[in-house]
Amino acid sequence: MIKVVVRSIGLDSLTGSPILMLADIENENNIYPIWIGVPEAESIILGKSKVETPRPLTYDLMKNIIESLGATVEKVAITDHKNGVYIAEITLKKENGEEIAIDSRPSDAINIALRFDVPIYLNENVVQKIDISQIKEVKPEDLEEEVDKETEGIKTVEDLDKITEPEKDEELEKFRKMLENLRPEDFAKKPKKEDKKEG
Repeated sequence: MIKVVVRSIGLDSLTGSPILMLADIENENNIYPIWIGVPEAESIILGKSKVETPRPLTYDLMKNIIESLGATVEKVAITDHKNGVYIAEITLKKENGEEIAIDSRPSDAINIALRFDVPIYLNENVVQKIDISQIKEVKPEDLEEEVDKETEGIKTVEDLDKITEPEKDEELEKFRKMLENLRPEDFAKKPKKEDKKEG
């Protein structure tokens, strides 16, 4: 397992589906892309930019429930890939010290991780990495500046709406170009024989 951070959200040039870009903290050129839904992508942007909403949204509500029950989130991890679906776990710790692993989608686990500010881990044998430097000649510091631009100036939900409009978001436009020849199946490693059938 490696520790990763949320680098950014890209878009699949063919389907328009959001792609969650996770970067290895040891080598930020190594990106692990995972295709996710639009609402989850928007929530990740909200969580990453620490936007406060007038009322709790879904993941903020989940955070409030977990804390109200006297538990904390220790970490989240993307652990497996079965039948074309990524598997993640949210590790909770109860007041008595007992740890509980909760089955989750990666996008939900990462949304929770961002709100609890806990580590995100990934099984590098499950998600195929890409090297940004091989796809597009960009210096790492340039990429950091682009990530900073993504959340700069976001103070309200209205600001977020402006950021998430594809035709107005320069970073997403760059990702569209970068990913034009990529397909989801290029990044999902084939499941092992024992993973083909459950039970």
